[in-house]
Amino acid sequence: MGKPNFLIVLTDQQRFDSISAAGNPHMDTPNMDRLINEGCLFPNAYSPNPICIPARHCLITGMTPKYHGFHDNGGSFIKDSGIPTIGRIFSENGWHTAAIGKSHFKPATTHHGYDELILMEELPKDVEDDAYLQALRDNGYEELRNIHGVRTMIYHEPQKSLVPDELHGTTWLGNTAAEWIEKNQHRPWLMTLGWIKPHPPWNVPTSQKDRYKNVALPEPHPNAICPPFPQDVLNYGLEDSDEEKRKIREAYWTSVSMVDDAFGVVMGTLEKTNLLDDTFIIFTADHGEMLQDRGMYQKMTPYAGSVRIPFVIRYPKSFKQNSKDERFVDLMDILPTVMDEAGINYNYKETHKEYNLSGGSLLNNTETPGIRSRDIQISEFSKDRYRWLMACEKRFKYIHFYRGNKDYLYDLVNDPGEANNLIGTANCPIDILNKLKTATIEYEKKLGISEMIENDDFKEIIVDEPGEKNDTYPLFDWNNGDKYPRWSYSAFQNFGREESKKEASLYLNELVNSVENNGGVAFLQNINSELEGKDTMCEVFENLGGKSEDLKEILNIN
Repeated sequence: MGKPNFLIVLTDQQRFDSISAAGNPHMDTPNMDRLINEGCLFPNAYSPNPICIPARHCLITGMTPKYHGFHDNGGSFIKDSGIPTIGRIFSENGWHTAAIGKSHFKPATTHHGYDELILMEELPKDVEDDAYLQALRDNGYEELRNIHGVRTMIYHEPQKSLVPDELHGTTWLGNTAAEWIEKNQHRPWLMTLGWIKPHPPWNVPTSQKDRYKNVALPEPHPNAICPPFPQDVLNYGLEDSDEEKRKIREAYWTSVSMVDDAFGVVMGTLEKTNLLDDTFIIFTADHGEMLQDRGMYQKMTPYAGSVRIPFVIRYPKSFKQNSKDERFVDLMDILPTVMDEAGINYNYKETHKEYNLSGGSLLNNTETPGIRSRDIQISEFSKDRYRWLMACEKRFKYIHFYRGNKDYLYDLVNDPGEANNLIGTANCPIDILNKLKTATIEYEKKLGISEMIENDDFKEIIVDEPGEKNDTYPLFDWNNGDKYPRWSYSAFQNFGREESKKEASLYLNELVNSVENNGGVAFLQNINSELEGKDTMCEVFENLGGKSEDLKEILNIN
């Protein structure tokens, strides 16, 4: 028998409850459903760090951020360019490897051992670096700037796609991956396939606009914003009407279904080339999306909508059809699992003594190395005062926020919305609290940031008051959960191709055209004019050659 192929599908910002066959009947996902029906579902899957760059590097290295260096989306380079990665290991052992779609490497064109990069990134810097940008250029859309939807002002609003259906990034990526499989069917391969969607903006083609219009959608968990998240800011979108919130959820679920459509093209190609049963398929996501749960959007939080992810394996030779595995798993388990299936024995002690896998193989009920067990899932985010750690078992979840030294314990069975902190109440199971806190501290000492522990307890960090602006760390500024993240106000793109005086008019036209289905300029003028970030937006707009007065008129802001 020849070597198996490996297809690792990593969608972006896809919630755990977004596949019909996983118990979510509101979803239209026949191809993901098929994968579950023909494979093994892992319903207790988590992101080890629920934001794009760290999660992806946890996957390709099988290690925590302590080793690869990305604790959040900050930073410019991986900690060690020679760290063993899935691309490098499989290339060295006879597989042809490719990263197709979104990889979010820094720099973007760093190969990390992959033989090929065929990129479709969210914010590419140059046309020559990005295959999708080149496809748009070759099809007459060289002046399109918001290639995956408009980010500034309407980042979490439903939008209209500005390209024909066949050129939408989601569709293009499915077709591109299918073509690659056909070309490489004669040799063993490993592909990581990264869709950008359902990451916002949700730029939905007109043909898809009403896909969820009459579907009974689940309601988000009620508002439960608590410290250290600020309580009195407008950026959460809590003032939106029920109708507006519904439209946003429809756009998100439609983006998931569009990924499913494109994934179906890939599955069809595997069948056509007789490779389906010889291809080890993992379908998962880097992290979720809060989607109004607890009154929040985005990722970066330790709550279910953000940190739980879909996770399915289809490979009939090793995983029983239509089965379910209740163990805790996360993205760091992927590399040891595929190495195990491939029969690759990579001796870290001989080649890279300073490294070891943080995850473990899922093939034979193996335990993960060191302190990471299948009984407790631990996830982390960021560093310094923005850092948090989460530890959960099947029923209870413990969270420690360094900012403000806040601790929470939730009963996930009786309180799935994670709204009622048990700490300090008569219902608090002290033994469980101590168990999860101890596991979290041990993780921090061994696999996290050890200097954050003092005297076997979390280091007490003196910080500003929640909500106070922090100019020293503008990437997050503790706006996790916002509908209008402040960094999006400066997310204008030109790919280094046009003179600045033209960029402002291109942006304005795309902004108005994107919300045509929602009422155009009238819709834009209903967006709250007091949102933080508008001054930054106007400043950047002027740097593009525009007049802030023109932008303020369209948006009806002062």
